[in-house]
Amino acid sequence: MSKMVNCKACGKEIAKGVNKCVHCGKDQRNFFAKHKVITGILVVVVIGIIGSTAGGKKDDTAKVADNNKTTTTATAKVAETPVVKDVYAIGEAVKLKDAVVTVTKVEKSNGGEYDKPKDGMEFVIATVSIKNSGTSEISYNPFDFKMQNSKGQITDEGFTTINTDSALASGNLASNGEITGTMAFEQPKNDTALILKYKGSMFSNKEIKFKLN
Repeated sequence: MSKMVNCKACGKEIAKGVNKCVHCGKDQRNFFAKHKVITGILVVVVIGIIGSTAGGKKDDTAKVADNNKTTTTATAKVAETPVVKDVYAIGEAVKLKDAVVTVTKVEKSNGGEYDKPKDGMEFVIATVSIKNSGTSEISYNPFDFKMQNSKGQITDEGFTTINTDSALASGNLASNGEITGTMAFEQPKNDTALILKYKGSMFSNKEIKFKLN
């Protein structure tokens, strides 16, 4: 026997599952059963929204991955960038533009019989090597060098004859050319903070520094 239910309109008993009430003729189907076309459209729209949301999340994930990749690349580039030291040591070859400069030796002197430094001072003689690593000529000059002491005084080469035989002159170097010479500076005795500074040109705003002791 079919199960009986009440009509939604008149309340009389009717068989479950019938489309219309036999008493009042009221359609017993729900909204979705009566409007199958609209129901189908709604299903398609809902599926589209779900798919779009999932796709958006995937795109966001891809963007995050791309950003992480960019950051990693930038970090690698920074790591590959050579670090420039503030002060170099004796024996280190340092390049400034096309000039490769090395301080090879430092000596101290109290002068000769007729060529002595002032009281409390001594001559500091720096031997330097300059090489042209470029393809064009470069110039060199002892006045491209200055010496700084512990008092913060920065001076040019002193006037002395103690290094006449080896003194660095001025001139030009062809490609791969190299020259070695000395410069004598008058500095306080036993100064432990001497720095030799090289610019390469009086018009240059870059310089390299060598710690001499």
